[in-house]
Amino acid sequence: MGTIRSYKFSESFNYQEVSHNAIEIFRAKVLKDAIIIEKDGGYAFIFQYGVAIFWDMENEKFVLKKLQSSPASCKNSEEFSFQYSDEQRFKIEMDTIYIDKPDELIMLSVSFAIAQSLKLNEFEDAMRESLRESEHIPHELALYGRVAMKRKEIAQERGRLFLTKSRINLHFELLDTPEFFWEYPELENYYLATRKYLEIQPRIDILNRKLAILQEILSILADEQHHKYSSLLEWIIIILIAFEIIIFIFNDLL
Repeated sequence: MGTIRSYKFSESFNYQEVSHNAIEIFRAKVLKDAIIIEKDGGYAFIFQYGVAIFWDMENEKFVLKKLQSSPASCKNSEEFSFQYSDEQRFKIEMDTIYIDKPDELIMLSVSFAIAQSLKLNEFEDAMRESLRESEHIPHELALYGRVAMKRKEIAQERGRLFLTKSRINLHFELLDTPEFFWEYPELENYYLATRKYLEIQPRIDILNRKLAILQEILSILADEQHHKYSSLLEWIIIILIAFEIIIFIFNDLL
């Protein structure tokens, strides 16, 4: 029985640098959006969006250090066991992946789903944090009928939430079926079975619903900012009219 471990690179991940170092230092090849490294009977699969999946490879941290100067993060890791099935049938049970035959492309197909799950973890964490930090907004609106924030604070909050939404939307296509399976359709079942086990599609559906909630909060903040701006303009107009009346009365008295 072997072990599968996954790692997320830091934000400064450079795919070109990593692929160059992998080919120069290790026995590696580049296939579509992944780098395949074979070392000491184990495999490493490095994906373009900064995820590394190791299949029974020793000295994983050493390999990661050689690939890029910026270290990988162990946050949001996925870990599985795997073994070759006597039944000659692929299946996943109790976090153990049973592979019907030793093949690096089958391992790569499974790794695509694991890498997407790790990337989805990142999106889920960002969304969870954004919603947690902004949960006071609908509460204040329900209690007081307004948001107790200054115009600048509202603008900053809108900017923060918009960045979270944009970052997720811009990389959402990473959760689609990889182009790799256009050329290797016979391997897609391994990917789909792993994707189903990791519940990627239900998690995507939940993430989409949370994005809709985030959009509603953005709309609330936009309306509140517009209301505060309109109120400011109204007060300016009232003050100007009052000032004009005072001047008129003063001139009339003189």
